[in-house]
Amino acid sequence: MSGLVRVHGGLDAGELARLGLDAASVLDLSVNINPLGPHPAVVEAIQRAALSTYPQPWAAGARTALAGVCDVAPDQLVVGHGSTELIWSSVSLLANDPRPLLVAGPTFSEPTLAARACGVACVELQGGFELDLNQLARAIEQHDAQAVYLCQPNNPDGSCVPAARLRELCAAEPSRLFLIDQAFLSLSTRHADVALRFPDNVLLVRSMTKEHALPGLRVGYALGAASMIERINARRPSWMVSSLAEAAIIEACRQQAYVTQARTFLLENRQALEHACSELGWQVVPSTTSYFLMRVGAADAFRARLLARHGIAVRSCSSFGLPDYVRIAACGPEQRARLMAALVAERDT
Repeated sequence: MSGLVRVHGGLDAGELARLGLDAASVLDLSVNINPLGPHPAVVEAIQRAALSTYPQPWAAGARTALAGVCDVAPDQLVVGHGSTELIWSSVSLLANDPRPLLVAGPTFSEPTLAARACGVACVELQGGFELDLNQLARAIEQHDAQAVYLCQPNNPDGSCVPAARLRELCAAEPSRLFLIDQAFLSLSTRHADVALRFPDNVLLVRSMTKEHALPGLRVGYALGAASMIERINARRPSWMVSSLAEAAIIEACRQQAYVTQARTFLLENRQALEHACSELGWQVVPSTTSYFLMRVGAADAFRARLLARHGIAVRSCSSFGLPDYVRIAACGPEQRARLMAALVAERDT
């Protein structure tokens, strides 16, 4: 990942202006957010939140609500300004140790960026689209890694290893920290794995952005041993969670049926989209969650054409080290028909 930069999905206002496109007219499939939008009760809770008083320093109300949903004690939870902030805070714990952070790639770039910023050595294990846990175990020993980052399901390909096997690996390496990013787990075919308990050397990082469609609010949380949570909090300033975010979290915890509804919608439509793309002759990589990879050749050029010609945004995976692939998020039938028409046009060009 030499020359790694902050490249993520989403629309760029400057690019849209150069192309003469209005953001409202663009079909954005480059980000993985619940297209159903936030639950109305969550929106109402945000609107009622107090702006004239300071929030609780450590989001006590949100931690209590999440603890009830996750069936853990509140002191085993930390709430943050998005899951990415918690990844950075967790990686900061690794500073002053010469042993590296091992990142199972290709994957989300923020752990590597955090390691560089914190002066932590970082090694990436370049595997395929199916993580080989035996290969990972060998790499841990080979590099004497002090910590390991895995995204489960992985971003960008949506693959996921059995959580029980992953737990066995974590238990076999008790002196190493395992940072497991579960941002997409609740919206995957392996959603039942959220209930699985891991050893004390594991930190599970989760996002409420995806299932509750709250990217602008920045809400995430992590589960781990109370001693680890205390160490993370010691490296973070107070008031990392706003009153608005805390109100949203508390109400979102009451809307678990909505998460089930969103998961059903996204998985059904991702499967339908995968099938439709395959029927057109495009090569797709099977996924367990709400997005998938499609092989298109020169991904940067393909993405640019799709946006300029058809007003559709997909994620080029060049920044993941996959220059032949784009990532496409699930969408509803109407949006799928629009994408299919564009893909037919590109195929026949």
